[in-house]
Order: sequence, then structure tokens, then C-alpha cells
Amino acid sequence: MHLKNSTGVIASTLAALSATAAMAATTPYDLIRPTWPLSWDAKVFENFDTTVTKKTGMLPKEATPASFKAGAMMPDTLDQAYLDAINTKISPIRVNQAGYLKSDKERQFYFVGSKATEFEVVDADGKSLSTKITGTFTATETTTKSDWTIIAGTDVATNDPKRYKVEITGPEGNIFVGKIPQNVPTEKRLRIKVGDEISSTFIVSDDVYTMAKDASLKFFGIQRSGNSESWFHGPSHTKDGGGKVVVIENNKSVAAEGYTSKEGALQGGWYDAGDHLKESQTQAFAFAALAVMSATNPAKDVDHYAYNQGEFVKTDGVPDVLREAKHGADFFLKAYEFAKGVVDDMPVSVGNFGSDHGWWGRPEVQDYVTVTGRGGPTERDVRLGELGANISSEIAAGLAILSKDYAKYDRKFADSCLVVAEKMYDFAKALAQGKDKYDGDKPFVNNKQAAGWGSLAYMGNNEFTDDLALASVALLYATGKKDYADDALRNKELYDGQRELNCAGCFNGGWFMTNNYGGMLKSSKNTSWANAHSYALYALYKLILADKSKATSEYGLTEDERLAAIEDCLADMIDNISYLSSSGNSITLPAPETGKLLSNTVSYDPIWYTMLTDQAWIFNGYQAGNIFEVLAYADVAADIEKQGVTLPAMASTGLKASEMRQLGINQLNYLFGVNPWDISFVYGVGDKNDAHPFHRAANPEGKNWPGLAYKYNAPVGALVGWQDPATTSMNPDRLSWENFYISEVTLNAATLLTSALTLVSNGGSDYYEKKCDNCDTTEASPFSNEVYTTAYHYTINKMDFFNVQFVNETLDDLDSVVAYIYFDASEEDIDACGAIFDNDICQAYDIGGFNKVCDNDRELRNLLRSTPPVKVEDTYNKDKNTYTWAQAISVGTIGLGGRLRLDISISSGVKQNNVCETFRTPSKVKVTDGWSFTAHSESKDAPAYDGAPDWDKDQGDIQQPPRDPYNVIRSKGKLLWGYGPGETTSDRVGFVAPKTTIAKARMQVGNNRLYVLTNTEGTKTVKIFDMLGNQLMARDFYGTRAEVSLANLPHRGALIARVMQNGKVLATQSIRIK
Repeated sequence: MHLKNSTGVIASTLAALSATAAMAATTPYDLIRPTWPLSWDAKVFENFDTTVTKKTGMLPKEATPASFKAGAMMPDTLDQAYLDAINTKISPIRVNQAGYLKSDKERQFYFVGSKATEFEVVDADGKSLSTKITGTFTATETTTKSDWTIIAGTDVATNDPKRYKVEITGPEGNIFVGKIPQNVPTEKRLRIKVGDEISSTFIVSDDVYTMAKDASLKFFGIQRSGNSESWFHGPSHTKDGGGKVVVIENNKSVAAEGYTSKEGALQGGWYDAGDHLKESQTQAFAFAALAVMSATNPAKDVDHYAYNQGEFVKTDGVPDVLREAKHGADFFLKAYEFAKGVVDDMPVSVGNFGSDHGWWGRPEVQDYVTVTGRGGPTERDVRLGELGANISSEIAAGLAILSKDYAKYDRKFADSCLVVAEKMYDFAKALAQGKDKYDGDKPFVNNKQAAGWGSLAYMGNNEFTDDLALASVALLYATGKKDYADDALRNKELYDGQRELNCAGCFNGGWFMTNNYGGMLKSSKNTSWANAHSYALYALYKLILADKSKATSEYGLTEDERLAAIEDCLADMIDNISYLSSSGNSITLPAPETGKLLSNTVSYDPIWYTMLTDQAWIFNGYQAGNIFEVLAYADVAADIEKQGVTLPAMASTGLKASEMRQLGINQLNYLFGVNPWDISFVYGVGDKNDAHPFHRAANPEGKNWPGLAYKYNAPVGALVGWQDPATTSMNPDRLSWENFYISEVTLNAATLLTSALTLVSNGGSDYYEKKCDNCDTTEASPFSNEVYTTAYHYTINKMDFFNVQFVNETLDDLDSVVAYIYFDASEEDIDACGAIFDNDICQAYDIGGFNKVCDNDRELRNLLRSTPPVKVEDTYNKDKNTYTWAQAISVGTIGLGGRLRLDISISSGVKQNNVCETFRTPSKVKVTDGWSFTAHSESKDAPAYDGAPDWDKDQGDIQQPPRDPYNVIRSKGKLLWGYGPGETTSDRVGFVAPKTTIAKARMQVGNNRLYVLTNTEGTKTVKIFDMLGNQLMARDFYGTRAEVSLANLPHRGALIARVMQNGKVLATQSIRIK
């Protein structure tokens, strides 16, 4: 976000204004973002078990978060322990933590306990409303209980990855059903109060699901690859296309002969899940679904964001879902260009399953990885043969829709989409029909199976008729050509196995007339990346059939064809949903036709409203597919009822559209908080979220290499997989994040969630103030971009050792690195060889997490032995008769994102030939009491330091030691880190921030801009000073991120940047402007 312009206004005036101004929005969905609870239990961490690890200091030093403010918005970046602490309280009151529609007549929530008769609706602070509003519960005989064990981690770079374990038990008892009264205030946060219990917040607004959709779309921004203006990470995998070209053979990748890699040609697309693979099956499904939802619901696809979803004031004028679909289209057009127009040669998957999963880190870093087995650019395979008739059809469908709907924004792009869409449809159709060639005389070389093929990541997409049906509808929508209408609904000899039957739900021809009883039926399979039947049926009705005039005039259908297709579409939607039924309550929909095999009863769990999923893992993702089907049927049925359409055989009334819509809304209640664990499963929405997703960019718990540390940042909009609520005990058999079948967040789930939310959104654009203090967000770097040392002390046979580690948190290799350790000793002690420094262990850790003995190990040992300490002038201590001495250590090279470990012994010995030779006996000098390792109080020029801790020798193998600011690092003479005694670091630029228990703000300069990342909300000020202390600039901003232009500063060179809030300094940092 850009900082608010303040030209001509002094900083003090700005501060006064910001204190009185109304709080501006920070996102379009602020009203449903997580907020702090009304109180904080300072003893909550007493319930956290840290005996699961040998590491120390695993819990925050501050029992109460520094940013805690009752009811205030929580930062996205927060220590996971605090988030887990919030979740230790499973409330008996379960509400939809996003909120409820004003039009929802049920507004259902639960209370779990032994007794409950009345509840009160209170404000966000837990206080009664001006007019007290109460309601009564309906008791049920259903009982429930829940428990949840969280096993948190640090990282997996060591053999002791655990951090703590906390066991949570929720209330047990009967479920009492409450309904929020219709007369509650709207558009503001509320809570439910029962006795002394108070729920999470929620709102009542017809915009609530538009807000939720705005949040869900941001996950697509997180998943973007390439130089794609992701609001969450920097340019990533920009070298895609440079890996080896491979092809699928017998479900294995083998080298493809005759193809040339091209670095950068395939950047873009979306990551599949918590990894960095770009998979054809999920990318194509997401692309087609986004295009369908935008085209079928244009009034609900509004422009709330720029392409960078951090910007919501100066937007791009393009509806957001449509714009995100274009991101997918851009990737597939690049693949077409890479293939030089030969569809069979299009690589639409990038990455190697094994090597990609061998590395855990932020996506913007992986381009720098050169270590084998860690998924760097050369190991990101360019994969051919992953189109089939199914995936190529989904791509064709998306491109066809964009060729029509994006034309008003970019005609040239739209025209390209249509050209490629028709080429890909021709390819898919020929492959499905078993032909040897397509597009005239092009042979099938890499793609020889229409469906049923797979990759190491995905197997099970065994059909193509659903995808070809969708493609034919999309192309008919885009072109109006009769051929596509014939292929969709008329042709009876498209492929072997088409089955013609005469019934409602049995299409008269086309791809919709399948071998499954002549309809677009999928039995008990969930709508997902492998099954697009529901999207095909929904698109057919909404794009082609719903408007009688367009159906007959633009798309060439007769009225009889239209009505028959509407009936078949409706009947198949009913049958598909009914196959997802579980035991419990049911809704009976019109029977398609007596005596036919199609079903018409929709059953669901009476408490959690869940339905059948065909897989146990990633349960919520597949449940989101069910919700989409339910709401898509409700939308179609409501339109048929509204139009008063008379169907050929089925009843046109009693379609129960409103009842099915209510079912879908109650199912969304479950996802957003009315569930056994009292959390919203959608990250960044609702007061309580899980904090351990299986997602590399968001969660550092899986990081398996030493450098470029980053903090947890909630993957906003992602839907966590979780488990079936039939099992209310959540007990992982490993670290919580490692339970990927429960903890992973996926592109597939986000696609289904966004689709479902679209159907209950209203497209509103006036529910938030399009104004903020800072509105052109470029994600601040998550990395510290610094080089630093850590240190701890241990003894062996009474001899002192120091484990000193040098960590490179930059994306540059460092060479000619020299470190300096300072200690106090008398001249006599030094002359008598009373402090001999020796290198016992030197290990180098690279960006891939591999370690080896340092290349310069022997040289380093020889240099240490032959280079005595040097006296630091003007450091004489008369009382102790000592000077401070500097021991130089020629470290050499530290690779980007790498770490170097030195175990240095301090011993005494004897001088021979003017060189000290060690006896390997304890030193006569207490180096632990010297400058580099002793405790320091905060001073004007240097920070506080607790001193090097006394640990066991191997403690550093399982946890990172504390940083030591009193060791000094230089590279080519330039000071990179540390505070030396006297004038040893007089070339230091800038001031020192006061010690804080957590880093409250970080800054980084790039391209004449200062990027600021803080962990506190509210208004803050960035000030820029010259080295004499003269203030050059002051800018205010609101939120946790800011971007300040430095282009117009009157000074260049070394400057000081400071972040302040409420008169207190959050951070001070030296910067250099070229």
C-alpha cells in the first residue's frame, strides 16, 4: 500500500489527524477478519507441553501478545502459539464466524451443554444492545463432544522438529439449536451470549458471502506463480520452462526426445496445493471453473481488487473472478506458444514431484536453489502428455469463455483465446473419438489416452465427456456456431458407448448423452478436479438455456430442444446430488420419471449438514464440491420457478429451490464455525482459524534448510482439508502440519469454495469504504535480508568451546567473510599463549539443507593457529590490567540462504618459533566474560544482549541459538553485522532499535522504495532522517504493510528509517539510497 500523501503537511499535524479520523478499510472483508478475544488468559501457556522437545524457550516470552487489544483486528502474521492459545477455548457456542445473510430465515447456531433455554445477542464488546435482543433455544436429543490435539513444530532442519503439544477438550452435551432473531443490527459485528459464555463475532449482512468470496479469491493470488503481482510473495519460479522436457509413459516421466527447453517461457499459472508443482489437472479445473462462474454470474463478479489483490481502491476495472481466470489463460497461451502451435506438444504441468517435495520454503526463493533433489529451476520438469481429452477440453472451455467476456478489456488477447480454444477442442474431440490425427494431419505423439492417464500427483480422472460437454457449451456461448450446438446436444455418434434412452435426464444427443444412462451423471463421485459434470450442467443452463430468446436466436436451438435440455439438465442435477446423500434428514425433489433409475432424494447429516465424500482426506474440499452442487441446483431451480417454465415430462413446480438453498447455507455455516472444533475452516475469515496448514509459503514449520527464515503468515482464503465431523476427535499421528491429508490447502478446494460463495454472494460493491491510508500493496519481503551470528558456550574437560554460526539471510553469495571475536585479557596472558583459538568443527549448510565439512576447513584451522589476537586500542582497563583483543576468523564464503557452523575451542599452550601451540588444556583467559559473549545492557549505540547461553554441545543441532550482536562480520571489509568495542565498528551507519521481545517492524529497500512490514495494527508513521538527525520525510500509514517511495528525497546515500506508533519507536534501521 502506498502511504497517504502528506505534501505540505507537517508530521505532527498528520499524527493529530490520524488519531481522530475514522478507521479506513484495510481489505474489502474487514468485517469478517479475525479479531482478538475479549480477554486473554495470561496462564494459557501452562497447558502447553514443551517436554515433547529437548529445545528450550519454545513458548513466547510474553504470555500476552504485544498486539493484543480486546476485540481489535488481529494481524495476519502472529506467533502460532498465540493462535493455538486462542483455540484452546472451544466455546459451547458455535456460530458462523463470517456471518449470516439478512435473507436467511434460519440463521442457525448451536450451544453444546447440559442445559440452555435463552440466549442474548450482544455487541462486539459483549455488551447488551441498546434494545436488548434475546431468543430461545430448541433442545435436541443429539449429543456431541470434541477434542483436538495440536503438535506444533519449529522446522525440520534438525532431528528434533517439535515445539510443543497442547491437548484441548471441548464441551460435551446436548446440542441446542438457536436462531438469530431477524431484528438484530446489520453490517456490524455481534456476538451470542449464553450465561457467562460469549461466542466469536459474526455479522448479519447480505454482503457477508461477497466478503467471504473476496477473501477466498486472495488464495488464488497466493498460489500464483511467476512474476504475477501476488500480494503474498515476490516473483517466483520465473525460470519455469528451463527444466528438462519429459513425457508421461505408463504413468512415469521419461525424457522426451527432440524438444528444447526455454527458460522463463512457462512462468505463471497456479501452484497445486501446499507445494510448488503446477499440475495440469488442477490448473485446468480452476481455470474453467473461474471462467464459468464469472460468465454465469456476471452481476456477482465485481471489481474489488486490482490484479494485485492488496490494492482495493485503485482497481483495474476488470471483474475479479474474470481477471483471475485470465491469469490461468495467460499460462495456457504460453504453453501453446512454447509448443509452437502444436497442441500435442503443449506442456501444461511443470515440476518434478520428488524434488519439489524435497524442499520447503517460500516460492520466491526456489529459483535460487541449485542443489540436486531440491526442486530448483533445472529440476522443474517441463511435462508433456498431460492434456488428454479431459484437460484439453477444460482449457478450451475457459479460453472460449474469455474470448467473449474479456474482449471488452483486451480484444487481441480475446482473439488469441478463441483461436487456441478451437484448436484444443478439435484436439480433444479427435482424441476422444480414437482418431490417430487431429487438426488436419497432426499425429498424437505425447497424448494417446483420452482419460485415465495420470501423474505422480494425480490419478483418477477417468472420464472426458463432462469436460467435452463443458467445452462445447463454452464454444457455443462464444461463437454461436451450429457445430458446437450439435456436439453439445444433438450428435448421437460422437464416440463409442454413447447411450440413447428416452427419459427425463437422458439427453437426446451430444456430449451430454453419455454411456451412463444417457445423461451427464457421475454417481457418487464428488465434484472436483476429476469431475466437472456439475459445472457442465450449470453452464449449459445458465449460458445457453436460461434465456429463451438467446437460446433460439443466438445459439440456434428450437424451443422443443431448449425445454427438453432444461428438463434433462434439472433431472441430472437432482440425480447427481441424490447420490451424495448420507443418512439423516432429507429433501425429496421431483421424480424425473416413474420407473426410471434416476434418484430424487437428497439426504444429509441432521447436525453438521455434511454429505457423502468419496475420499476421507481433504474432507472440506470435497464437501465444498457438494455445497456447490446444492447451490447450483437451487439457482437453476429458482430460475425455472421464476420463469414458470413448463417442462415436457417433469413437474415444473415444487422444485424446492429455497429449501435447497437453505441446505447449502447451513452447509456453509459448518465451514465457517458451526462445527465440533469452533473454528472457521477458511483462513483469514472468522475469529478462530487453525494455525498449522500444510503450505510452504505460509508456514515455516516444514522448512528443511538453514537460511532465509520467515514467519507464519495465514494463507488468507484457503480452505483447510480437515476431517469428517463424524469423528470429533482430532488427534494427529504426527506434527499437525505434517498431516497433509487433513492440513493441506489446495487449489481444488479454493476453486470449489469460490464457486459456492459466488452463488450466495450479491456482488455488492458499497459495503466497505474504498479509501485507506495506504492502498497500493506490494508485499514486504518476509526475510530479514541480513547476515548475523549466533553463539552458545559449552565445555569439554573444563575447556571452553563456543558454537558460533554465521547465517546469510540474503539472496546473494558472500565472499571474503571475516568474523571478529572480542575478549578481555592481559598482555601477559596473550604473550604466554593463555588464549589460543582453534577450529574443532566447521560445517557448511547450503540452501538445500545439505551440510558438509567446510571446503576451507584445514586452511581455517591453520589461519586461526597462526593468527594471534590483536589488541584493540584505547581499551585498557586499569583495574583489571586488561585490554580488549580481537580474534579474526577468515570464514571465507557463505552461500545465499546458507549457514556456516564453527565450533571454536579456547585453550592454553606454549610458544614455539614465535607461534602458540596448544596443550589442549583450559584457557587462562575467561573468554565467556569478554565483549563478544557476555551480557550487555542496552545503550545509546548498541542493543541489549543476554549473553551466550551455556548449552550442551549438541543443543545447537536441534535449535537455533540466540543471535549474538557482539560478534562482528565483515565481507570485503564492509561491516555486515555486529557491535565491536571502541572504534572497531565506527563505520556503522545508523542507530539501534530498543530491545523488544518480538520484532515489531521490519524494513527493506528496493527500487527506490522502502518496504515496511509490521505486526501491529493501527496508524503508524515512517520517518526518514539524514545522518545528522535532520528529518527528511514523514509518512503515515494504516495496517501492517506499507510501501514508501524514496524517489523524491533530497538526499542519497546513507539514511536512517524509523517506524513509530503512538510516540514509541517500533524499529530503526539504516538504509542506503543510490
